[in-house]
Amino acid sequence: MAAVQKKKASKPSGPKTIDLIKKAIIALKEPKGSSGAAIKKQLAAQGVDVQKKNTIINKALKKGVADGVLKQVKGTGASGTFKIDTAKAQAAEKAKAKKAKAAQRKKETAAKAKAKKAAAKAKKAAAKKAKAKKPAAKKAAKKKTAKPKKAVKPKKAAKKPAKKPAAKKPAKKPAKKVAKKKPAAKK
Repeated sequence: MAAVQKKKASKPSGPKTIDLIKKAIIALKEPKGSSGAAIKKQLAAQGVDVQKKNTIINKALKKGVADGVLKQVKGTGASGTFKIDTAKAQAAEKAKAKKAKAAQRKKETAAKAKAKKAAAKAKKAAAKKAKAKKPAAKKAAKKKTAKPKKAVKPKKAAKKPAKKPAAKKPAKKPAKKVAKKKPAAKK
């Protein structure tokens, strides 16, 4: 049977509620501050379903005051009058931009470090591969640089001139024997 998959709650597309509230306060242009009811009316005019998102709007108003984006002139909680705290809002925007820049820089350095490690790893692997190939390459180089063997010439059956015997030296004549005179026989 098919398994039932749960859908994750998707983040709403569009601007954040605090941004919508800021736009509503700016549109109202009240110098002493805009009441929570007036802000909700302005949001309804912008096309926001206020009845559905009433708790979200109230939380956004409280959070805006806590973060310093909004300044509560009168009242407590989500009721009362609210103004945009321009000095704190600008500081909050700068801090937000600074954080985003730092995060981006961190990502870039991490990516560079990762690329550097990958390049070093590839270089190491290539060196290892080349080192492994060196003995084979040396053998091949030895074969190429080794003296070529002389071609074995087939022995010819051609007649070679016979060696002449060395010239005979005249043999020494035996020394002449001098005949000794025999004493004459006595008669």
